[in-house]
This record gives sequence, C-alpha cells and structure tokens, in this order.
Amino acid sequence: MARRIAGTPPGRVRTLSPPFRARAAALGLLSVLGLVASAGCQLVRPLEHNTLHIVVVPSDKGSMQADPEAHIELAGPVLEAFRRLHPGVHFRLQVVQEDRIEPELEMHRRRGLGPDLLLVRAPVANALRRRGLVDPVPRDRLLAETLLAIRSDELQRVRENGLLAGLPAVEEVTIACYDRRKVASPPTDLNGLLALAASGRTIAISVDPIGIWWSAGSLGASEPLALMITDHPIPPGRDLHRDRRLVQGWLRWLRQAALQSRVDIASGPDELLAGLTSGRLAWIPCYSLNLLRLQQQMGPHLGVAPLPAGPGGPPSPFSSLRVWAFGTDSSRHQRQLAEKLARFTLTPKQQRELTLVSQSVMPVNRFVSIPVAESGRLAAMATAQDQFRQVSRSLVTPFSVDRVRRVLPPFEQTVYEVMVGVVSPEQGAQQLLDLRKIP
Repeated sequence: MARRIAGTPPGRVRTLSPPFRARAAALGLLSVLGLVASAGCQLVRPLEHNTLHIVVVPSDKGSMQADPEAHIELAGPVLEAFRRLHPGVHFRLQVVQEDRIEPELEMHRRRGLGPDLLLVRAPVANALRRRGLVDPVPRDRLLAETLLAIRSDELQRVRENGLLAGLPAVEEVTIACYDRRKVASPPTDLNGLLALAASGRTIAISVDPIGIWWSAGSLGASEPLALMITDHPIPPGRDLHRDRRLVQGWLRWLRQAALQSRVDIASGPDELLAGLTSGRLAWIPCYSLNLLRLQQQMGPHLGVAPLPAGPGGPPSPFSSLRVWAFGTDSSRHQRQLAEKLARFTLTPKQQRELTLVSQSVMPVNRFVSIPVAESGRLAAMATAQDQFRQVSRSLVTPFSVDRVRRVLPPFEQTVYEVMVGVVSPEQGAQQLLDLRKIP
C-alpha cells in the first residue's frame, strides 16, 4: 500500500530595496539584497517620484507552490539590469500570497495605495482585471510592438473580450526530478516508471496538479479532466462516454501505481521536494521554479528529465504563465516606468539571461533561442513547454481561477480515495464528472 509523507510549506512576506548585485539569482539573492521579513502584507504606496512598487505573487498551495525566495530571485536580475539603464529608479518589492492578493488590493484600492506592477499567474491576472483591481495592458504603440514578439497562444491565456490582463514575462513548467545516485537513466514511459519502483527505488506522486496532472496526458485523459475542472463549455458533439472511459483508465492506472510498495503518495510539492532532497525518494514530478532550491541542496546529484509518456500519448505537464499586471493607482510617470520595465523584461537579451541564469523558466519571446543541446535541464523544460501546447490546448483559453480553487479540493480528495482503495475507479470517475455541477 502506498505511504503518505509529510512536510510543511513556507509562508513569508518580504520587502526589497536597491541596489542589486549582478547575476544574483543563482548566487543567493536573498542574502545579497538584505531582504527584510515582515509579518503581514502592507501595500504602502511609495511617495518617491521614481519608486516602483512591485508585488510578487507566488502560486498558492492548491496549484503550484514555490518558495517566495525563488520568485524574488527570478525578478532580481531584471530589476538590477533595468536600474543600470535608469539609475534614478528605486524599487519596493513585496511578496503577497495568492490567496490574499484580492482582499489586499480591494482594501488598498479604496485608499489609492495599490502597487504599480504585479508579477502573477495568468489566471490570477484575468481575475484581477475582471474585478477592476488591475488595469488592462495599455494599447500604445510601444507595447503593441512588444506584443509582436510574444507567441499568440501565450497572449491568448491573458486575453478576454479584446483586453489583455497582463504582459507575459516567463513560463514555468512541470518536469521530472530524480536523484542521479539512485537513477542511472530516468524513465521515459509509464511502464518504465513502475519498473523503477519495482526495482526497489522509491518514487512519489501527489494529488495536486504538479504531482499528478501530467499523468492524465500519458493516458489520454487530460482534455476530459480539463473540462471537469475549468468553466469551459462542453463542445457540441463531444463523446462524453469516451471521456468517462478515459478518466476511468487514468484512475485505474493511479490505483495500480499506488498498490506498489515503492510508490508514495504525497499531499503536495513540499512533501515531494523534502523526500527527494533527504535521499529517501529517487524520482518525483516537480515544478521548474523549485529547481533553484533543489540545486542548492542536491548539487550534481540532481537530475532533470521530461515526464514519462504513456499509451495515451505525451504527458500533460502543467504550465504557469507568469505575467506583469499593471496596478490602478500609478501616477503617469510611474505608469510609464512600469511599462518600460515590462517591455524590458521581454527583450531578447533579458529573456535569454533569465532562462540561462535561473535554469528554471522558459522565455515567452518567440525570437529567443535556447541552447537545449548544451543543457539537459533546459531541454527537459523546452520539451515540457511543447507538450503543454500540444496536449493541454483547452488550458490556453482563460478560465475562472475562483472556480478552479473550489473544484480542486474535491478533485484531489476523489483521486486520493481512488488511489488508496476507498472508492473504485468507476465511482471516482463519476464523482469527477459531477464536478461540472459546481458553479
């Protein structure tokens, strides 16, 4: 029977002031920049004319949590390079957790104290724009030229009713992480993954999107599951009986995997990471932004590979598009600075440097080439990026992040109950189909 492993996620809010050190993302940016922790989220409007207040919003635990430090490390080199071009600019950088950003912005909007820029997931930017908590991307000539460099499918993820909720910055993906001391060659398909566990190497999956969503594509069930979780309408003529069979087949495979003594079930990314870094686990699905933490703790023992394919086709890695959203309380000068910074992030040089230095994100500028032949890690991430576009087409269309948050707990509970044998795959498939009734 599968075992359940334990861990506790971090939760911090931090404030940042310049100056910055070059290439600090890979060298411990937090200690270099002297970040100061605070107990709450204080969105205090800067008084300085040349100060940009930037809020970084990590993903919540229900989707794709990564360390707040990792998000700050990602933004740091870009801000430092921008400040070299604009030496009079200062930054106030804060981390606000995703489940708190809407009430915080609501409260401070009434006082005109909101931030100038937010670095946030695309679905969250869409939700904030619908509520009037961020402004749409301005329709000016310079930003219009910038949009030409971004892939149309990336723009589609933040475009509703002709309005862009944010300007794409980077893409994060799920991949496979393994311990090179325990795994000589990472599995390329589901049979190989179970064979690895049968050989005595402990692997783990979890019931959150990072840990389990990828396997739906490998068994042909990613599109049916996406229709259950999102608020997208069911296309006319869709074969719902076939969808049910595919979901049942996916749940049967998960049940079979959980029966192996060397397969652990984790409740989320933190448990997976703790098991890998402690040396107890040999293989896990992981989130690319967590590679910063894993590299620090595992060094050359960290291996990265694409997730396993299966009889249903390629895996369906989860992708998080990180975008710049514009606050509603900026002065004209601060809005101009915010637009310049957002455009600067998308220049080929900055996109390439973000990718090469962090080794944890992929560019959204379609003219940026990545040396995948020289880096197995970047090659795995590029493969995951392509697989998401190929297998998870319905997730490119904007959906309600509020509904997803309501649906994920019963989704994860049902999947876990199937894996441990509380309900059958057939019963589980029906319970997942019933999620469509949740508004």
